[in-house]
Amino acid sequence: MTTRLPWYRLAGLTLFALAFGIGANSLEPAVLGQRFLELAPERKNTALGLTTAAGLLVATLVQPVVGGFSDRTAGRLGRRIPYFIAGSALASAALFGVALAPTLLLVAVGVLAFQFGSNTAQGPWQALIPDQVPVSQRGTAAGLKSLFEVLGFVVGRALSGYLVAEGRALVAVASAAAALFGALLLTGLVARRDITPTGARPAPPFTPPASAGQAPGLRAALTSNPSFAWWFVQRALFWCGLLALNTFMLYYLMDVVGMEFAQASRFVGQLSLVLGVGVLVLSLPAGRLADRLGRRPLVLAAGLLAAAGTGLILVARSEALLFLAGAMLGVAVGAWQSANWALITDIVPAAHAARYLGLANIATAGGSLVGRSAGALLVDPLNRLADSQSVGYLALYSLTLVMFLLSAWAVRRIPSPQREAAIGV
Repeated sequence: MTTRLPWYRLAGLTLFALAFGIGANSLEPAVLGQRFLELAPERKNTALGLTTAAGLLVATLVQPVVGGFSDRTAGRLGRRIPYFIAGSALASAALFGVALAPTLLLVAVGVLAFQFGSNTAQGPWQALIPDQVPVSQRGTAAGLKSLFEVLGFVVGRALSGYLVAEGRALVAVASAAAALFGALLLTGLVARRDITPTGARPAPPFTPPASAGQAPGLRAALTSNPSFAWWFVQRALFWCGLLALNTFMLYYLMDVVGMEFAQASRFVGQLSLVLGVGVLVLSLPAGRLADRLGRRPLVLAAGLLAAAGTGLILVARSEALLFLAGAMLGVAVGAWQSANWALITDIVPAAHAARYLGLANIATAGGSLVGRSAGALLVDPLNRLADSQSVGYLALYSLTLVMFLLSAWAVRRIPSPQREAAIGV
């Protein structure tokens, strides 16, 4: 593939990120936050952390397996679209299950089903960039993907925060389900254009030696590819910090800052808007800058800025300072998402793209799992031990700051990818 794709095709191939973002961020924190306040008010952090951590364990296991099946699938709809359809249907049904579940156990089942469905679709969808986008445009495609992810984050959190505060959680999950099916239609139509009648794909533009033979498991991928290994470490660290910070923010605002649930739910939506604006402003410019100057410097700067924003949250008690911290994190995440994803699309072997990107998701899901589990194990127990409403949160967020700093250190260990040199990056 040598022809540059027009912007609308790049947008169509990456649009699913918007729907995934709306779905996940409608579910959390507003809908799950309300459900755990109703069903486990004295153990809300523990219940939230462990349930969402279990969901991420499902994501960690499902995405690389489904990605491997997708790489080997052949049929009238090609090797990606069947998984989009099945995953979107299951994730949509699970959203309603969480909102209507009468017990903690059924809420947890709904969360696990949502993760199974969304990751069934997400692994094959992510492979559309190495499938169909020329290397010279992958930074731009990653920027569009990041832009849609942030739009999903902002819309999902702002809309669900408002609706749940107004007692309309079912409307929130219905909106998220509609977004999933809308993206399924549009992305499916764009992705279908290049599929041959037999379901085969044109050969990718690069087939480096690492892609020969069978697709490796995680251990083989990490030990045989130093670039992939250090990319994996830095992504896991960044996501560990980001998800620990993000997951417990609603309850942090209630227990540390002193807001009521409805006020905190609305404020999370407003704070997400501030963070999202920063990411939106930077996603495309950062992707293009990554194409021109390289991926690693942007990833390094993002880790340092995220640490600074987290430090401000630790001391902030006013809405103005919290908004400033949100803006700093928005800039950091915007630069990081585009440059980080552009880097991994350079690193993965083209012949096993979905398999490798599924393995790469273990860094995302695994880091998120550790961050959520840390909150579940630290916040409520430390608060009870210290007879305090704040000690556990402060300990967790201090750990978050350290994770961002370690992610900045890890990116310096990534060897310069050969592909960057080949395209003059």
